[in-house]
Amino acid sequence: MTQMADEIFALIADLYDDPEDFLKTPHQWFGGRSPEELIVTEAGQFVLLRFLRGRDHVPPLEPDRDFKPYTTANTDHAIDQAIDRLKEQIEQLKSLKGSGPEIATVIGRAQEVFGERGLSWLVRPNQVLLATPLDLMTQGKTDRVLRLLGQIEHGIYP
Repeated sequence: MTQMADEIFALIADLYDDPEDFLKTPHQWFGGRSPEELIVTEAGQFVLLRFLRGRDHVPPLEPDRDFKPYTTANTDHAIDQAIDRLKEQIEQLKSLKGSGPEIATVIGRAQEVFGERGLSWLVRPNQVLLATPLDLMTQGKTDRVLRLLGQIEHGIYP
């Protein structure tokens, strides 16, 4: 074992009530990896030493104690949710095809203000409007969306 690894183990024993648990538990501070994973490389040992010597050290917080490493299972669910939201937004955009001149005006202004990102701006929640611009457009409230686009274009933020 290297001198650096010996120092790491000594620091862990001094700082933590259950050194084995600290070594085996994945931590958010280390990107979801455990100190045991880090200690096997010299670069990982430097990270651990810096952390344990107090330069980056923050005592484990309550959320970190129960931290579960990121896995495919818990990220796949988030991806499925994002896909569902995008599908809904696509359907909303499709419903605008062939709409009247008011809708066409808003879409055109959004593209003038935001360029190619104009359509994506229409489907994102907006804190000023308290809704997505698209939702307001489908409710016939195009004037509110146009007013906000004008304010954004001229640098006037409500």
